[in-house]
Amino acid sequence: MHHIVQGQTDTPLNMSGIVQARQVAEKLKKVRPEFVLSSDLKRARQTAEIIAKACQSPIGFDLRLREMKLGIWEGKTFEEVESDPSMKIWDKTPSKWKIDGAETLQEVQERMVNVIYRFAELYNNLIVVSHGIAISSFVLYTKALPLDLMWKYLPDNTSVIEVFLESNSKRDSSKVGDIIEQS
Repeated sequence: MHHIVQGQTDTPLNMSGIVQARQVAEKLKKVRPEFVLSSDLKRARQTAEIIAKACQSPIGFDLRLREMKLGIWEGKTFEEVESDPSMKIWDKTPSKWKIDGAETLQEVQERMVNVIYRFAELYNNLIVVSHGIAISSFVLYTKALPLDLMWKYLPDNTSVIEVFLESNSKRDSSKVGDIIEQS
């Protein structure tokens, strides 16, 4: 089986992903979220819909919660990207990595911080459904750790990470937007 680099490629959950989403939804019922906020990409959207239904919570989707855009790597197998010379940078210092059509890790972190803090101002108990690299970048921000520790904080699929946020007056509020889609 060849693992494919997804990034922002919009793929649905496979059967294993659906099972995982149902399992995490059962665990999250006791959280009683006021709102479930999700990336608009199919795999996150489906997960969030399963969680929101189990929790009987309203749900919204925001493209700022998408996975990191991985440019020319998207759609390639892991074996194919291993031969890319920039792979050494990606493995050791991902904060310095940049290829054609990709976002920087800093850009991902900025959009994640802006959207999550915005919704944390609106809801005291919020479930956020996003993607591995994007989540890792946010966790590093909350811990005031460098982005190059991304791999250490990369969550497994359907991991649950509990974060308590305080008001962050240093954020650039001009970058904060509103919900993109709600259902």
